[in-house]
Amino acid sequence: MNSILRSLAIVVGIPTILATLYFGLLASDVFVSESRFAIRSAKGGSAAGGLAAILSSPIVSSGGQESLVVSDYVHSQDMLQRVQEKLNIASHYSSDDVDWLSRLSGSATDEATLDYFINKVELVRDSASDVLTLRTRAYSPEMAQQLGQLVIDLSEELVNTMSSRIEDDALDTARDELERAVEKVRFASAEITEFRNTNASINPDAESSALLGIVTGIESKLVEARAELSEKQAFMRDSSPEVITLKNRVNALSRQLRLEKGRAVGAGGQEMSGLIQGYQPLVLEQEIAQQQYASALTSLEVARVEAQRKKQYLITFIQPNLPDEALEPRRLSQILTVLVFSFLFYAVGALMWSALKDHIGR
Repeated sequence: MNSILRSLAIVVGIPTILATLYFGLLASDVFVSESRFAIRSAKGGSAAGGLAAILSSPIVSSGGQESLVVSDYVHSQDMLQRVQEKLNIASHYSSDDVDWLSRLSGSATDEATLDYFINKVELVRDSASDVLTLRTRAYSPEMAQQLGQLVIDLSEELVNTMSSRIEDDALDTARDELERAVEKVRFASAEITEFRNTNASINPDAESSALLGIVTGIESKLVEARAELSEKQAFMRDSSPEVITLKNRVNALSRQLRLEKGRAVGAGGQEMSGLIQGYQPLVLEQEIAQQQYASALTSLEVARVEAQRKKQYLITFIQPNLPDEALEPRRLSQILTVLVFSFLFYAVGALMWSALKDHIGR
């Protein structure tokens, strides 16, 4: 019986006494600051049509993938370095005011410091609502609150950087397409300008149509003059003034018609049809370039709207609080935990020892 009590005192009593001394007298108070935030993006609501389409408005959509990225970033070496640069948490956690078991070693490696930081910065993601709960632990209320606010600020900076990168890439692609379309319009316009300067013709199509109109008009007048001349010659002598006048008019119209036809077919062997044949492809190229420019301009505007629609925002709806009491360590709970586990260890060990003795006895 005495051996049982002695072993029980050693296995259960000593750890429980040590836990009582540590958690009751030595363990430093830990202050916990809690905050909650979410990552959302504005997306256009869809409706079937009619009144529903009129009343449709932007809705807020969750950013599940971005939440996972932020969760990984919070517990990364990059986050630790940024926090250390702005807040110098290493000096706080390695302070002599912190008990030696909870204290961060002054010679801790980067990996050990990161493990310590992860233990002090807890981030829990609710998969249903995609809400992130951040709990930061420190040995002063102010440090716990400042650490929580800094982690949120750095996470928001990451979300904004990712959104800006996606937006810039989409807009840069659209701007490149627009710039190429502008260059095509400029090239097509320059080709037409060079054609006009070389051939001294602004618009062969319009000029040809105008000349044909003039030729048609002269031919109509010539037909009328010849009909009138035939009518007069039927009852007048050729030497009469009216017949002579009509003959002069017919001759003048004939000369004018030959002149205008000559202009229509071109002078010096250069025919108007050749100019038109060289001009029309340039006009077609310019029209295609202008259409591509209009399409690229529309694509740029669509890309800008789409980028804004997909832009992510980190929304903090519960700010890091300033704790007014230490929530950890839970001293009584920790002591009872040591007591229970020590007793379980003793009970399991006793059963195994009893079974071993029975086995040896046989």
